[in-house]
Amino acid sequence: MTAIRYGLPYKGSKNKIAVKIIDRLPASDTFVDLFCGGCAVTHAAMLSGKWKKFIINDIDPGMPRLFLDAIAGRYSDESRWISRDDFYRLKDSDPYVKTVWSFGNNGLNYLYCKEVEPWKKALHFARFFSDFSLLHDFGIHSDGSVSDILAHHEEYKEKYVKWYIAKYFSTPAQEIDRLMQDTQARIRRNEENLRLYLLDALHRSGLTQSEVQRRLGTQMAGHYFGRSQWVFPTREMYDKMRDFLPLSHPYDEIYGLQDLLQSLQSLQSLQSLQSLQRLPRPKSFSLDFRDLPIPPGSTVYADPPYADTEGYNDASFDHAAFWQWVRTRPFPVYVSEYTAPPDFSPVFQIAKICTMGAGNNTKTIEKLFLHNRFSPGLEQFSDLPLFAAALSSAS
Repeated sequence: MTAIRYGLPYKGSKNKIAVKIIDRLPASDTFVDLFCGGCAVTHAAMLSGKWKKFIINDIDPGMPRLFLDAIAGRYSDESRWISRDDFYRLKDSDPYVKTVWSFGNNGLNYLYCKEVEPWKKALHFARFFSDFSLLHDFGIHSDGSVSDILAHHEEYKEKYVKWYIAKYFSTPAQEIDRLMQDTQARIRRNEENLRLYLLDALHRSGLTQSEVQRRLGTQMAGHYFGRSQWVFPTREMYDKMRDFLPLSHPYDEIYGLQDLLQSLQSLQSLQSLQSLQRLPRPKSFSLDFRDLPIPPGSTVYADPPYADTEGYNDASFDHAAFWQWVRTRPFPVYVSEYTAPPDFSPVFQIAKICTMGAGNNTKTIEKLFLHNRFSPGLEQFSDLPLFAAALSSAS
């Protein structure tokens, strides 16, 4: 069964731990998400049955709007191809374009580099519109399916590179052949770098190749680490390996030339939110957290921009003012953070791998804090066996 992806594609999303957070929060009439971002925690809250009403708030009005539009089914038939020019023209007015079609969902930069954009456009047209003409322009006769792209990866890559050089550099045929030879040499060097990347993870794990094969249930593991008949793991095997090897890059990032569209995956997550249509529609605000009207007796959750963390659009957040506001509320506010002032205690914590940027594989301890006036103590609420297991798997 496919795991639920909670909320929108969003930098810093709590998708992977949203249910664990919701499990620790008390039921009440209303759930309030002070900094909803991609709404992953609100999504999990709506499915939990613990609350009747929901309030979402974010200083960026686009995110709540995108979440509500997704719930309403606006993206059920979404199939647009968004070009680089379209992105920069629309991103400030269309939250779907800004989020789904930006690199790493950062809302700032276009999803694809210029060299790859024509290839991705051709795949998009093949998959969404059954229009294979752009692939044919490259000399590629394919249905654009994942299986076909994987099966003919090297052949298609060579044809595309030749097409790109000829189109954008006015290069004679003999020069294209020479450049292709250079390209193939670079590919071989890149393959060696990938092999060394896997081998380094193996050495740092302390495991042997035979132990990796046993855990994966395959005899192919020897081909992942040795030069003879080297192959890169399939997505399925690579994701399994990340459970016990310190592999810092997601599959799509390190070997993603074979795959289709990050935007397709993001769109699918938007379309899945239609299942929330039967639930009460959240009330949406775009206010400073101090100005948000909070009904009495609500469960209040806050996931503010983390202190000393790069990658968020707003670097001007006043953390000291936020913590002072929390400590002076007459009701508990559950705060997701890595650290907190000394008068706050964690009521839940779990290890996770942070991948905010390329090559970033920081192991962090996500914590849920309460002010000491309301905190019943870590030993009552933290699932210590779960925490220990998670910490072990991330180390």
